[in-house]
Amino acid sequence: MRPTNSHFYSLLTKFTALNGLNTYYFNAEGNGFRGTWKLRIYCLIHHVLCVLALGRMFYNSAGNMRICVTILTMGGTTAFCMQSCWQKSQGLRKLANGLIQMEQKYFTGKPSGSVLKTRFNMKILFVMITLLRIHLFYPIYLKRLLPSMFYLNVGSYWLLYNMLLAAVLGFYCFIWQICRIHKLLNDQMTLILTKSRQRNRLGKMTHCLKLYSKVLVLCDQLNYEYGHVSVCVLACKSWFQITYGYEIFQIVAAPKSLDLSLGMRVFVVLSYILDAINLFFGTDIAELFSTFRADSRRILRETNRMDRLLSMFTLKLALHPKRVVLLNVFTFDRKLTLALIAKSTLYTICWLQGDYNKLKP
Repeated sequence: MRPTNSHFYSLLTKFTALNGLNTYYFNAEGNGFRGTWKLRIYCLIHHVLCVLALGRMFYNSAGNMRICVTILTMGGTTAFCMQSCWQKSQGLRKLANGLIQMEQKYFTGKPSGSVLKTRFNMKILFVMITLLRIHLFYPIYLKRLLPSMFYLNVGSYWLLYNMLLAAVLGFYCFIWQICRIHKLLNDQMTLILTKSRQRNRLGKMTHCLKLYSKVLVLCDQLNYEYGHVSVCVLACKSWFQITYGYEIFQIVAAPKSLDLSLGMRVFVVLSYILDAINLFFGTDIAELFSTFRADSRRILRETNRMDRLLSMFTLKLALHPKRVVLLNVFTFDRKLTLALIAKSTLYTICWLQGDYNKLKP
């Protein structure tokens, strides 16, 4: 299913609604968003269960630093997802509606290009792998950490992690759609400014600049809506990198200190690698966002027809944030991925130094 198809939007919003992120879904037949009282009741029950799951797991793991920090990072993500779900302004719904309307009104049927298609297909593949890893293999791994009330712990973890995964997928799809619109606008503006003979050239150029302005507004809205959630997700991913890295060191340097079967050791190593790759693909699409934004500035700056309107918008584009900037604090790009992995490795080493006497043979 193509990521520009209305049925894909419908499936995505139903998946996020199923995980308690929104009280509405996109109706492909009616070509609009629908919210029902049944879905509101479902989200309310889902959120109550999440709070109970957090409280029970936190109480059950008192004294276990690893589980407590994991619950805190996932709990932060859950709290901001719930806040976003019930906020009166419904910012995510407005953002999704704006992107879908732009796609259907101006860009339906236009090719995305091989780069964007490859990025999207790879991300969906890793989402499926993550779902299989979390639902099939992680319960066996979790049993070692929380042996009592195993099935209740697994159900609680599924509730929380599925919400986190749905938030990440929604964020990625929004950035992907913005990148697609930017690319198509760049192609259209290049054609307008380089083709010598065109009717109503000024009108076409003005129309493109208006669409550019709409995309800039949607970019600001994306940064605002996903700022806090993204911080908590990154903290959660970083903590997983630290804990898996700690166990990988034990597997390599002190195998007798770790009571894990061969299959679970493979699971730990693969989980560490897959989480790092997932982080890379999440920031890789943000790098494309920066590339298309730079292309927009170059196209507008290098044209020979720099009239007043074009000059004003070029200045506006130059002053606007060039990257995905969350909370006006940090930039979401590949450097962030490398920084997270480096910091996670540093904290893993610090943890290992503290446990040196316990781990040494």
